[in-house]
Order: sequence, then structure tokens, then C-alpha cells
Amino acid sequence: MNYYYELDPRTRKANEQQWLYWVMPNCSPAEGGWMDFKLHDDYIANSSKVWLENANGVYLIKPRWEAHRHIVDTKEFTMIKLKAKNLIRHYDEAWP
Repeated sequence: MNYYYELDPRTRKANEQQWLYWVMPNCSPAEGGWMDFKLHDDYIANSSKVWLENANGVYLIKPRWEAHRHIVDTKEFTMIKLKAKNLIRHYDEAWP
């Protein structure tokens, strides 16, 4: 499971960062990953769009979350995946 964040350029967080697209990879504990909830909450709050990618597909969870799956443009999402920078987590040994 991966979360992709598009920082809102109007926020202070976006002004502090060099990139607007970020990814929190492999964050599902069920799949052996680890999730930094504080970091996740911070990026959710400062993002204009957030996508969840898991084994079932891709979901647009922000600007709004609903029970049904939103149609995600695969070309747009591919570009977001290519532009996204991995979030550094405290247990990572080195910068990517």
C-alpha cells in the first residue's frame, strides 16, 4: 500500500519543500510495512490531493473520501508516480 500526496502550493509545507509530490511507500503493516501516522497526518492536512494505491487499485481519497472508487486518470497517476519523492522515515539509514 502506497500513499501519494500532492502538496497544496498555498501551504507553508509546500514552500518548505523542494518537491510537490511525495510518496509514503510500503506503509501497510499487513504487508510487512510501517506507517508513520504523524507524518501521514501532516501531509494529508497540507495536500490538495491524496491517492491510495493498493492491491485493489488506485483511490483518490482527498479532496473527498467516499465509499465508491473514484475514476483515476492512469496517465496522470503515472506522471505523479514518476515525480513523487520518497518520504524519509526515521528508520531509513540513508537519503535516497
